[in-house]
Amino acid sequence: MEATVVNVPAITHDLAEDELLRMPATWDDYFQVLDEADSTVTVQFLDGEIIMSQASRAHESLVIVLGTLLSMHFIGKPAYDVLGSNVKIVIPNRAGDVNADVSVVKEPVLYGETPNGNVSDMRIKNPEIVVEVLSKSTRKFDLEEKLSYYKLIPSLQYILFVDQYRPFASVYARTPVPDEWLNHDYRTLDAVVRMGDVELPMTHIYRKITVTK
Repeated sequence: MEATVVNVPAITHDLAEDELLRMPATWDDYFQVLDEADSTVTVQFLDGEIIMSQASRAHESLVIVLGTLLSMHFIGKPAYDVLGSNVKIVIPNRAGDVNADVSVVKEPVLYGETPNGNVSDMRIKNPEIVVEVLSKSTRKFDLEEKLSYYKLIPSLQYILFVDQYRPFASVYARTPVPDEWLNHDYRTLDAVVRMGDVELPMTHIYRKITVTK
């Protein structure tokens, strides 16, 4: 694939909240855009495409709440670390370099590399939990494409999706059977989201969000 000429300032200036922009690109294109994009824009690479988006306030509020709840659970477990959305999750075989809204990793952490071969502690290869907050623009991308690639990460045990507009959470849990995942959905505010010994009450997740019926 030939290199793509990408007008990063124009793209990031025109990108609206909850808008998803996609373009075919090489790894070199991706790292060019990553270096030049506005800090408020999320830039990801998956299967030969750059995917760009910008979050809403409601999205970021949920991300902070989920990160806080997970941090409180793991605070007594020093082997675990809860990470924010700027840390990249490495998809095996260079299939992708993506951002989870929140991730949990256990020591020892395995780090990915930049294009010039330098190991980067901002690229994680072995998360155990990833969390995605769904928006109107990213819902299909997260639930279909990103989910299928997350399942390729050998260390990953749980994938959590949380809707930012209504009470809805969906957990995918890896089983001991190769390539088998169980899915459980939570749809009411009195429910408690469970991922192993992690318990996240829906009332806590949605404490600052005005949900629609």
